[in-house]
Amino acid sequence: MSVGTHHRSRSPLLPLAGISRLTRLVSHLIACSLLADMALRLIANLRFLRSTRCLPSLPAIHSPRVSVLIPARNEAGSITACVTSLLSQEYPNIEVLALDDASTDGTGHLLDTLKRQFPQLRVIHSAEEPPAGWNGKSYACHRLAQHATGSWLLFTDADTIHSPVSIERGITQAMALHVRLLSAMPYQRAETWSERLMVSFIMDFLPLTTVNLVAMWRGRSARLLANGQYMLAHAQTYHALGGHGSIARALVDDFALARLFRRGGHIVALVDGSSMLECRMYHSFSEVWRGFSKNLLSALASSLTSTGGGALANLIQAPLFAWGYACVFVLPFARLRRREQRTLAGIEVCGLLLLRGIVAVQLKRPPDEIVTTPLSAWMVMAIGLRALYTCWRGRPILWKQRHYSNTAV
Repeated sequence: MSVGTHHRSRSPLLPLAGISRLTRLVSHLIACSLLADMALRLIANLRFLRSTRCLPSLPAIHSPRVSVLIPARNEAGSITACVTSLLSQEYPNIEVLALDDASTDGTGHLLDTLKRQFPQLRVIHSAEEPPAGWNGKSYACHRLAQHATGSWLLFTDADTIHSPVSIERGITQAMALHVRLLSAMPYQRAETWSERLMVSFIMDFLPLTTVNLVAMWRGRSARLLANGQYMLAHAQTYHALGGHGSIARALVDDFALARLFRRGGHIVALVDGSSMLECRMYHSFSEVWRGFSKNLLSALASSLTSTGGGALANLIQAPLFAWGYACVFVLPFARLRRREQRTLAGIEVCGLLLLRGIVAVQLKRPPDEIVTTPLSAWMVMAIGLRALYTCWRGRPILWKQRHYSNTAV
């Protein structure tokens, strides 16, 4: 009697144990398949980036005029180094325009000082706020483009520092790849712990392992990548598409501009710009948190809507994306604590760290970024959840001392 009772009391748990084992097995299969896919994509991307770096330079007589456009709002700490590096280019046919976007920290004064030192620099001062329906950076880029005379427009951020061959390499790659919009991945400088934890993981590792750059260049990938720190646009095409006026409300303008060119039927490419320029995006944990909160929601929205299908498709894709992310970046590390799961989890963790190590070696990143990969991944989850919560609550986004509706992403 007692034995029968004992069996009857345990039997309801047997299906639950089976479901748990099945779920664990499925998650391992998902993790292994995603890691394999990431590895193949990374290998293809590194081969593509290597090939674009080896393109021969253009003869000087075939150098189209390039207008370098720098929107600057409260960039006193970086604007001098940025402008000086752009005025020291080896490329023979450029003009440099900078717009002081109602700065309050002395950026405008520094630009005027630079103009006295370099008469070829053109400085535009603006004290006005962007019109209704515009975000600040898009409006600044729009105004700069109106004054540009080049057949190519290089939009670059004021916190970048360019090597002497930055423009020459950009034009060479744009012409050789027959693109109308070329973006480049700078070398990301990171000094504080929060920068070292997050910046390269989001700006280098995730793009190189999740997006097929060759398919994007050939127009076969719905997913697009761009980096607003270096956006080289064919001027005639840019103006024909409406320029930044067509993406006036987009808070993350680089993704929006890439989508605009793709919708217009034009080729878009992302190349390795680590030898062309460097950038220090943020300087503190609060800047890292706010900046990536703004960018991450747009990147997720772009990824989830890239294949179309409307609201129902998004409703299905969002949980699948979250589950896949957890299988690769969260569950393997959690399972290392359980002896019976340690072997498979260890293989998955080693695979992920190997991929991060390859990226670190190729892009000459500090080796400690490899070890902090799980912390980086978990911080991305925290930032993403916070961004979604902000969107759900309808709270505005504060960026560069301006408030934007979260619908602008």
